[in-house]
Amino acid sequence: MFKIKKLAITVTYLCQLQKKAMDYFYPIIDKIIIILLLMGTGVLAKRLRLISDQGEKDISNLMMDIFWPAMIFHSITTTLTAEDIVLNIWLPISSFGIHLAGYLVGLAICRLAGHQGDRRKIFLFFASLNNFFLMALPFAQLFLPKRGTALLAVANLGSIITLWTLGVFIIIGNPGYKKTIRNVCSPGLLATVGGVLFVFTGANNFVPDPVIEILRTLGQPTLIIGMIVAGTQIYKLGMKALKFDAWNLQVGLIRNILMPGLMLIAALLLRDHMTPEALVIFVLVAATPGSVNSVTLAMKYNSSASLAAEGVVFTHLLAVFTVPGYIALADTLLDLSRT
Repeated sequence: MFKIKKLAITVTYLCQLQKKAMDYFYPIIDKIIIILLLMGTGVLAKRLRLISDQGEKDISNLMMDIFWPAMIFHSITTTLTAEDIVLNIWLPISSFGIHLAGYLVGLAICRLAGHQGDRRKIFLFFASLNNFFLMALPFAQLFLPKRGTALLAVANLGSIITLWTLGVFIIIGNPGYKKTIRNVCSPGLLATVGGVLFVFTGANNFVPDPVIEILRTLGQPTLIIGMIVAGTQIYKLGMKALKFDAWNLQVGLIRNILMPGLMLIAALLLRDHMTPEALVIFVLVAATPGSVNSVTLAMKYNSSASLAAEGVVFTHLLAVFTVPGYIALADTLLDLSRT
């Protein structure tokens, strides 16, 4: 009788989990479709020979050195206040912790798997960095309708700084102390640090409206250009863009399954020490697939952009199943909806 009752409870629990996963399926599939369509634009542009190989690199450099820094600076200075950052300081710290944990686990797997050269760099990048804003945003707005976007922006400070420091260091390898410092002190990192300083000093309140509008306009193409560049690499790969080989499977395992699972365990241990809102953001940031920025960074710093494109495609298609499932499990165990 006891076994039957236990089985019934388990079946009920799994049914509830499945229902929640389906509820979270639609926000993620919507974002996946947008990303795939934008990358498809890059595939089409390359197919029609509208973009040359040198053009890809030039566009990528424009995005990394102008458009993206403008978007970062505009976003920080117009959406955040010093109070937002101070009161939620654990959000960027916890985001940094997610990425650092991924880097350490990635190092261990690289050693076991014997990854070398570009395969090691791109694998470590995917282990460390994910699509921390675009994929997390719809769920942040779902769980925290009033403050989700702002809190995610605060958390993203940790992710952006990690991207421009640890992320760049991973991609460029070890070219020497001076060159590493020069590459890490990039426009993106300077825009992040500068934006935070403007917010804390109140200087953001004195930026002229025309300058704000210019920054906003310059930052708008960032997402589209990133997707198009990724699409050009996918075109070069053809059907090879979606590989079920050992390397891609390892990337999908660490980025979509292992790290979200480890971070869920961490969330369970930290739930009595974090506010409900911070816990939601922590879980959402950990759930997302591989960073699309890997392609443009790899192109800028002469690593394998095609290998990065493979990882982007594989982890985002896998995310159709893993992100709703992971968030449903986290919601069930942590009761995220109570916020």
